[in-house]
Amino acid sequence: MINIIVCMKLIIDPEVPVSVFKIDREAKKPIPPEGTPPVINPFDENALEAALKLKDAQECKITVLSLGRSLPKAILQRTLAVGADEVIAMEGPEFENLDPFITGLALANAIKKIGPYDLIFTGRQAGDWDAGIVWAQIAELLDIPSITIARKAEVHNGKATVERVVADGIEILESDLPALITFSNEVGELRQFSLPALVKVKKHPIPRWSGSDVGMQDNSVIEIRDFYVPDLGGVDCTFIDGDSAGERGRKLARKLNREGIIPKEI
Repeated sequence: MINIIVCMKLIIDPEVPVSVFKIDREAKKPIPPEGTPPVINPFDENALEAALKLKDAQECKITVLSLGRSLPKAILQRTLAVGADEVIAMEGPEFENLDPFITGLALANAIKKIGPYDLIFTGRQAGDWDAGIVWAQIAELLDIPSITIARKAEVHNGKATVERVVADGIEILESDLPALITFSNEVGELRQFSLPALVKVKKHPIPRWSGSDVGMQDNSVIEIRDFYVPDLGGVDCTFIDGDSAGERGRKLARKLNREGIIPKEI
């Protein structure tokens, strides 16, 4: 059996309109819009889907690992409903607003606590901070090889074979196990769960680990000096009227010419 650990981050929904997005400058953290629940980081959904596809092909055990101040049970149960075997929640105030280095340390310690593993799957980066370095911290601390931005992973004869999209085609890489692999959107969206599957996992136990369970001593390496929304200035919007698209286009071209944006009168 292949043991796969999928690291999953919950983030503020990236589809939230900018107009309702707020920050707490004093606390140096974002404020989730009222009534908007967190979502699974989209790239982490890709990683989970990659694990499920591998499980479709051969015997695997998938353990999902997530950390945060408060992790909604319904979202954790969703990962079980689509096919994960276990979910572990690292939960508490000590897991709030961690920098990437401490996040990687906490996850690496948790992975050691889980026990033997063959593969660690993560998303290529998180959709909130877009740092894209937690996976590197995990691989470094666990002293295992890593392959990034994959679209597919398979295991044959004790080795991982990974496909990834590059500028001039498809690249195929091979790695010894254990290994860490990050996935991008080329994997495809996470599959949907059925209502019977969701009902079935409602009573599935979800272990909850605190910071002390994974050897958390400090929660800061990087100091955030300031956190604010930049002032981009006002935006002027002008509507071009006209009875047809052609007339509106000519008016727009003349306006752009008068303002020196295009050089030739039309």
